[in-house]
Amino acid sequence: MMKNIILFILLFSISVNSQKVQQVEVVKNDNQISYLFDELGQNELKLDLIDILSLPAFDITYERIKDPYSSFGVSLFLNVGDNDSASRNWTDKFSLAPFYRFYFFNKRDYGGAGFFAEVFTKFSSGKHDVEYFNPDQDSSGISYWETVEENFFDIAPGAAIGQKWINKKGWTFEISGGVGRFLLNKDEIRPEFLIRGGFSIGKRF
Repeated sequence: MMKNIILFILLFSISVNSQKVQQVEVVKNDNQISYLFDELGQNELKLDLIDILSLPAFDITYERIKDPYSSFGVSLFLNVGDNDSASRNWTDKFSLAPFYRFYFFNKRDYGGAGFFAEVFTKFSSGKHDVEYFNPDQDSSGISYWETVEENFFDIAPGAAIGQKWINKKGWTFEISGGVGRFLLNKDEIRPEFLIRGGFSIGKRF
């Protein structure tokens, strides 16, 4: 009888202990984040996929990760297409857009990734078509409108938001979107506002 009681108590204790689950929550502190941040590197190059497929144009961005919470950099846009489109009579041929970015992420991230907000200033140059009324008569004796291609330069400050993902190998994927306003635009042909953003893939080193 005593042996049965002892056996029952022993089995009951084993059963209770086996049902206890120790919950361990792993939360990276700032030191761990800084370590992972240093392992991946502080420099990043990325290429916008939309521009190279649609225009074509190269939109290359260099980003320097200042710390896990902020960065700065510059985007270089170079249009290599002929842009003979009836739906658009203006285009940027070249632009530089320096920016400063703030990251907001949780402790599971590597730093320099996650949701972000940025401010930028875009310096752009290109060409657009302008129509002028020519009072001089042509061979048929009729005045006509003349289309002239003119160069332009403009500056546009703005802001954007986005999301960046990064894996353990340092490859990144980014989605962003923002808006700016041209300061020197004095005609009605080019738009007053610009849209900045896209889908970019890059590598941190």
